[in-house]
Amino acid sequence: MLSNDPLAGLEVPDGVRLVQLPPVNRRLKNPPPEWAVRLGSAQFGRIEQWRVHSATATFYSATAIHPVSGESNPLESGTDLTERVAKVLSAWRDPDSFVRRYSWERSAS
Repeated sequence: MLSNDPLAGLEVPDGVRLVQLPPVNRRLKNPPPEWAVRLGSAQFGRIEQWRVHSATATFYSATAIHPVSGESNPLESGTDLTERVAKVLSAWRDPDSFVRRYSWERSAS
């Protein structure tokens, strides 16, 4: 039997858990779910589910929270929720490797 719950069977690292957040916009009939990514009591990221109307895949947008400054750092989206959780965790553990760069900025190399 297929489940509509994206967290069913999700494998996350030890101590990491996803906590569903209340809907941002209560006017939407079926708002897409959003989760806080937590390690113990500390929230270190956020993941939102979103869909492209013409596609069958479900996408997950990840945002890491910098452990020192508290700034939000948007990460790339993907269709694998487990991979997004791992990406948020690695960005939180090593924030300097996930520096936000815009497409119009040139790299120093």
